[in-house]
Amino acid sequence: MRSRILYLLVFSLLGGCIGVDYEDDPIVGERIELDLVQVPLRVGDTHQVTAIFYDQYGLQKPTTFVWTSSQPQIATVNEGGLITAQSVGQASVVVTASGVEATISVNVILDENQVASVVISSPANQTSLRIAEMVSLSAVVNNIDNEPLPGRTIEWFSENSALATVNQNGVVTGTGIGMVDIHAKSEGVKSNIITFSVGQGLTGNFIAAGGYKAVGMATLSVMDNKLILQLSNNFETSFALGTFIYLANSTNGAQVRASGLEIAQISTNGAKTFDISAISPTTGLLDYKYVIILCKPASLTFGYAELK
Repeated sequence: MRSRILYLLVFSLLGGCIGVDYEDDPIVGERIELDLVQVPLRVGDTHQVTAIFYDQYGLQKPTTFVWTSSQPQIATVNEGGLITAQSVGQASVVVTASGVEATISVNVILDENQVASVVISSPANQTSLRIAEMVSLSAVVNNIDNEPLPGRTIEWFSENSALATVNQNGVVTGTGIGMVDIHAKSEGVKSNIITFSVGQGLTGNFIAAGGYKAVGMATLSVMDNKLILQLSNNFETSFALGTFIYLANSTNGAQVRASGLEIAQISTNGAKTFDISAISPTTGLLDYKYVIILCKPASLTFGYAELK
């Protein structure tokens, strides 16, 4: 009798792990996209900023933007995003919407002999570094007509030398794990920012558990100041009603459900991307050891990938 009751109990729990009838949408985080992040202007000139808001699923959404200038005596901005240069100098115009913000650097000059913009670039658009890896950045100083101004002094800056250093030749060296901004200046004019993800991302191949199916690769990495979990194109798993992805430090289903970080319910195979920072802003790259596929109602692990 006891064995029959136990069988019925297990069957009822697993019965809560059968079938699922909706799709999950990858979460990528809200953002504001601008037509320019550096705007050089002569006194009296204007520039109409184009701003587009994307929701947490990467979909363009209409919204109301709020515009402010850090130095209105140098550059003003109206409620529609029209910047007007007032006097020589530099200002930042900030646009916000739904708690998200983006910044435009405005440099107001008098003539074509002054530095109007500084543009830095990374070879092959590289924005990731391993610890001790080096990459040489280049910088071009331009006037208001976007013509190079040779012979100008360029200074390089790292916002966090514990993560990456940059010498005065523009050579960046990875020194820690995290995200760091690199920029340059010439005659006080700040360049665009290149954000580097420093330190290897963690990867792991899924291993099936309990006779269920789990294949493919999981990658946890820091990108654009966010902790991102990606599942590979060949990701496949068994499915049930209540199949979830978790980050955890154990593969035991009960412990995963009790103390792991729930990421999302899934119902399809194939590539997936999850913004971990949007779910848990304090979670770091090294906080969890496993990516778990869990039948949540039964606290049953279908598979796991150990992050290394």
